[in-house]
Amino acid sequence: MAEPTTPTQDPVAEAPVAPPAVTLPPWVEQVWSDRRIRYGAAVVLALALAVAGYLLWHSAQQDREQEASLALSRVLPYIEAEQYDQALDGDPKKTVRGEPVQGLRMIADTYGSTTAGKTAAFYAGQIFLSRKRYDDAERYFEQASGSDAVLVRIGAQAGLAACYEQRSKFEEAAELYERLFSDAGRAGMKDKFMLEAALCYEKAGKTDQAIRLYKALLAEFEFSEYAPDAKAGLVRVGTVVEY
Repeated sequence: MAEPTTPTQDPVAEAPVAPPAVTLPPWVEQVWSDRRIRYGAAVVLALALAVAGYLLWHSAQQDREQEASLALSRVLPYIEAEQYDQALDGDPKKTVRGEPVQGLRMIADTYGSTTAGKTAAFYAGQIFLSRKRYDDAERYFEQASGSDAVLVRIGAQAGLAACYEQRSKFEEAAELYERLFSDAGRAGMKDKFMLEAALCYEKAGKTDQAIRLYKALLAEFEFSEYAPDAKAGLVRVGTVVEY
């Protein structure tokens, strides 16, 4: 007689055991509940992000400055050789390390925020001024006038003033020359621009302003090479020369 078989039962699946709840130490909850600390942490994070962003931007600016300086160095020989068309527009027929020589306009337009780009703008402005293309000259002088290089900044602002003179805007030119006095003083050229400003005021019919600057030049730079011109200016406007 066969033995009765016992039916097999499926094993009962064990219920998953929930992990124990993570309880933060009391001091952590107390610190995070402090609004000032939360805001402070947010400020620190924002500052950290700002610093990281600045470092990335500064690194990119350095790379662009190097690129602009290299491009400018390649076009300077054309300026020295007075080949102004190639200086402005570049020389696609000539390559340096496989790259065509860029012109001043392209350098100024592409790298306008760099010191080298502003220097290229100054040179372009000078060329356009010599060609009496005053709109173009003013555009590039305006760009170069924001340079960190003092001599480029002085040259650009003086170039703008010269454009105004050529347009017979003598009073505006004189005011621009006057704004140069601080930078020009550091560069040892203040007496030159004092004379330029006085001459422009004289041409504009602003005699009192001209006299003021002629006398100031003679008082501050008695032995300047521009002193005789200042004395001649005073004679022209009918003022007795006391120096």
